[in-house]
Amino acid sequence: MRSIYALLLNLLLGLNVFILFFLFFESRIAVPTALQVFGRAHPLFLHFPIVLLVLAWLLGCFGHRLDIQRTVADRLVHALLLASAWSAAITVVAGLLLSKEGGYEGSGFFWHKWTGIALCFLSTVLLWYHQRARGRAGGYRRVFLAGLTLSLMVLLMAGHFGAGLTHGEDYLFEPLRRGKQKVLDVETAIVFQNLVYPILEAKCLGCHSSSKAKGGLVLADTASMLKGGEGGPALVRGSVEESLLIERLLLDLDHEHRMPPKGKPQLTPEELALINAWVASGADFNIPLSALPSDDTIRRLAVAVYGPPAEAVYDFPPADAATIAKLNTPYRVVSPVAHASPALAASFYGRASYTKQSLEELAAAVGKQVVSLTLSGMPLSAGDREALQAFSNLRELLLNDTPVDDTWGKALAALPELRAVSLSSTGITEAGLAELLSAPALRTVYVWNTDIGADALEKLGQQYRNVHIERGYVDDGSTVLPLNDPRIAPANDFFRDSVQVVLSHPVSGVELRYTLDGSEPDSARSEIYKEPLTLRSDAVVRVRGYKEGWHSSREISRTFHRSGYEADRVFLLNRPNPRYRGREATALTDMESGGGNHADGKWLGYHGERMAATMHFGAGIRVDTVGISVKQDYRSHIYPPEWVEIWGGADSASARLLSRFRPELYNPDEATPRRMVTIPVKGTDMRYVRVEAAPFVPIPKGYPAEGNPAWIFLDEIIVR
Repeated sequence: MRSIYALLLNLLLGLNVFILFFLFFESRIAVPTALQVFGRAHPLFLHFPIVLLVLAWLLGCFGHRLDIQRTVADRLVHALLLASAWSAAITVVAGLLLSKEGGYEGSGFFWHKWTGIALCFLSTVLLWYHQRARGRAGGYRRVFLAGLTLSLMVLLMAGHFGAGLTHGEDYLFEPLRRGKQKVLDVETAIVFQNLVYPILEAKCLGCHSSSKAKGGLVLADTASMLKGGEGGPALVRGSVEESLLIERLLLDLDHEHRMPPKGKPQLTPEELALINAWVASGADFNIPLSALPSDDTIRRLAVAVYGPPAEAVYDFPPADAATIAKLNTPYRVVSPVAHASPALAASFYGRASYTKQSLEELAAAVGKQVVSLTLSGMPLSAGDREALQAFSNLRELLLNDTPVDDTWGKALAALPELRAVSLSSTGITEAGLAELLSAPALRTVYVWNTDIGADALEKLGQQYRNVHIERGYVDDGSTVLPLNDPRIAPANDFFRDSVQVVLSHPVSGVELRYTLDGSEPDSARSEIYKEPLTLRSDAVVRVRGYKEGWHSSREISRTFHRSGYEADRVFLLNRPNPRYRGREATALTDMESGGGNHADGKWLGYHGERMAATMHFGAGIRVDTVGISVKQDYRSHIYPPEWVEIWGGADSASARLLSRFRPELYNPDEATPRRMVTIPVKGTDMRYVRVEAAPFVPIPKGYPAEGNPAWIFLDEIIVR
């Protein structure tokens, strides 16, 4: 047993000598491939000295409180120290071999390396000292326990720096820091600094920091990001396809070059989309979020990742409610921007009623509280320009369609809190705008319909990248717009004997192509509309507009129905829903079609109850078909009837069932807004016809609102 113990001590001493040799000649050593595998086992080995040393410390400090003989306790402590020293030495050797693969540098790596080596040597010294001090008491034991406690502290330090290398700096306290993360401030946020970098810091810096640069890539600062690593540049501004960062983020999870690698916290789809959009937009490190258009992709993704913007915070006291009430007139409206907010919004109306005194009165009373001011359309003067200086907290100013010129630029730039100003349809030029853009807090300027040219706006936009200059829509001649929808008249879909259908278009010179046979109209084969169309039977009118230099219009279609026999009398056997009574029985034969709004007074609505109507004719008629015009909107629970029954005879007593019909249910996305349900019937010498229609109760499974009673809406019954 002694020979084995001596062998272990000699081998341990050899490992420590090897570590010293490695440190002296580290720069000249090349690690063979086979030993790289051993080096990569460093994260596996390091757990052993942690456990063993903690057990040795616990047994050494508190073993006397256990019911264990002192000699047995000393032997256990010595065995644990031997195992700790061995595992620490093996862990250090593996770590030194791993460090030769590269990508490890910085202060974090430096301290992890040397605290680990110190722990290895300290464990060996403690083993030797415990061998000599075993069985002794007094000072020997106190020195040993102090050394054991010191080794535990060194162990904690080495573990902390190692965790920083593996998981990123501040890994231990990152949850506390994340819990205190501020809500996104749209007005002050910088896209890279406040949106993109926090994602990289949380998900990427564990492997690509200044202390651990896998592949030579550091993402901790902008210069290093642009420099890239061994694989090339991490960012190519404006090109997602050429940016190595995006390529690695999109690799399959099992790919060896995936970032972050499998087993590490992954980016959410929204975080990935945000970084992708930032790179695609040019990867600007300094552009503020507020300088981007309100519908910009980066703005939408910022809300998706960081939540809605924080509410504005104001540090001034509220104005007196009585003062605000006194300021309000028919031509000047003053109100809080939100409930319980001290900030006010003020708007002026009526050009003829505006005076400089009305603005000065506002400034004197609530100048500190007004954060939004609308003066659009007012006859402003130089005096008004000076009066604006009293609004020290003004953030939004609307000056559209006013006599504002270049002399206003410097005055507006002096407003310390001004973030957005609208100068559409004013006389401001490039010189005045340049002065305005120097305002410290300015983020958005609107200059629609001004004399500032596109080249000048482009130059100013490059010079003042922190401000978004909204120039409005500018047609460069290449835009092709679609035509408006054609119009079909008359509005009613029903006619007695004949009807003249008129097609028109609001744009002059549009060629209207139509069909009456149900086919789709096109610009080659369909008839060109020249004069009103006379219809004497049911027909579907489909029309589309065409004009050179425009996209064709949408197709518009209308179905016209010729009425049948005219009943002498019509009765409803049960009343419709009180909200949708229309003209009751008269609505079913008045030749007026209901519109898109089922509350327009032309529809009869029944909810979960059948509709029954009787029609009386002065002379016997032959009936071949009965048509019921119904509304369809499945998502609003409006369906065609589940079934329709047609009864007929000389009178109600002799009436018999002529037909029972079940209309087909369509796909909810394909159901037309209105539909003519046609029921085939065979009957002669009919003076009495009864029509019954029942809604679905319940709505079938698989359709919107399934399980609930359906609505049916009718506007006309045609008997032929």
